[in-house]
Amino acid sequence: MSFTKIGPLTVIPGENGSRVPFSTSLLVKGTHGAALIDCGSGYQVLNEIKNAYSVRSVYLTHYHLDHIWGAYLFKDAELLINPYDVKKLSDPEELTKASGMLNPTDPHNQEKWMKQLFEKPPENWNRPHWQPVMNLVEKWYPYDQELDVFGTKMVMIHAPGHTQGYCCPYFPEHGVLFAGDFDLTSFGPWYNNADSDIDEFIASAQKTLETDARIFITSHQKGVVGRKEYEEKLKQYIGKIEEREEKTRSAIKRGLVPSEIVYEEIFYYRESHHKNPQLMISEIVGIAKHIDRLVKNGEPFEDYFEEFLRYFGLSRENIFYRSGPMGIMAQ
Repeated sequence: MSFTKIGPLTVIPGENGSRVPFSTSLLVKGTHGAALIDCGSGYQVLNEIKNAYSVRSVYLTHYHLDHIWGAYLFKDAELLINPYDVKKLSDPEELTKASGMLNPTDPHNQEKWMKQLFEKPPENWNRPHWQPVMNLVEKWYPYDQELDVFGTKMVMIHAPGHTQGYCCPYFPEHGVLFAGDFDLTSFGPWYNNADSDIDEFIASAQKTLETDARIFITSHQKGVVGRKEYEEKLKQYIGKIEEREEKTRSAIKRGLVPSEIVYEEIFYYRESHHKNPQLMISEIVGIAKHIDRLVKNGEPFEDYFEEFLRYFGLSRENIFYRSGPMGIMAQ
């Protein structure tokens, strides 16, 4: 596997083109050790990194499993995540609430979800699993402050929307922004957890352009892109949000009931739901967020929104979950 190097930074692509459940990692090398940003590249490549470098610190951008599942390989390193997500990786109920897994259409889904949090996977597996990373991370880094990472300056820019605590590591000396899940994929933005927010996502996407970065690194598929390409692709990428909103508006005005609108392929193709039934939860949460946003923007869909929640047995907290950050920990 070939790695792109930018000064002390080495881009570590994930397996299968960094498609979910894999993601790109970033290695920061210094004289007295190295740090790793995210741990979703895959078992083999992360083992190679572990054996080749003295990884003394691991910084996780957010709690999503495709970015953290290999962290257990670096138990001897200092493991840090953003101040909103520490509790999610130590409290299954908090993780469940933030993920939007409460009261889904399948009444047994929460039970299945909780079971997989504690189910030990086979040895040397190469698929994401929660059990090895739960209760693994106890420290957090501050947002928007300059950190010294083995001689390299790094700022963890708070960029909520994808998740409440999401951040983008920025390396000002090298003009590099790890844009992560502003990934420019054709699927478009993902804001389908209860702690996700559409308008925050849009604002944070703009925030990535307010840096002086010349090089942007995405977590999935695209990889390393220059600023001009990033700006062009980001505009198309964010445009997907309004496409989804218009599809939602149109479906409601055409009289589709909640049981029908979830198959309008606003987020996922029908065949994807058949292959992975758990995607329906993300579909439901995402559509609910769009309906709520339409109401806030003046559409008369209040009754439809309440009907949607009732049909799927949801409360507003299942769709819109907020938690507080941990206090600032000394670095």
